[in-house]
Amino acid sequence: MEKQNRKRDRQLVFRVTADEKAFIQEKMQSIGMTNFREYARRMATKGHIINVDSTEIKSLSAELQRIDVNVRQILRHIDRMGATYAADAEDIRVKMGESWDIVRRLFREASKLSQK
Repeated sequence: MEKQNRKRDRQLVFRVTADEKAFIQEKMQSIGMTNFREYARRMATKGHIINVDSTEIKSLSAELQRIDVNVRQILRHIDRMGATYAADAEDIRVKMGESWDIVRRLFREASKLSQK
């Protein structure tokens, strides 16, 4: 029984030689794709696939998370000391927020590139 409400309701079928199949599989493996249907759809509709390696961004995010935890502990200690350092503490909070905004923007841009 065929599903009636499929987003993609047309099927394309084509044949390749053993060498062509091996070449396609090598290309898929080189960009980290395992789903042939998705690979073929992207190549047929866009003509290219951009593979974005976001390991550096993930590493940066993890490091920023560790720094953020330490900064929050310091800020809690400053808050307990009184209003003497309140302006400095608020400045640190703003700077950490800006740092996270940069990392989020990097992730968004990398995601946009990989979907093109």
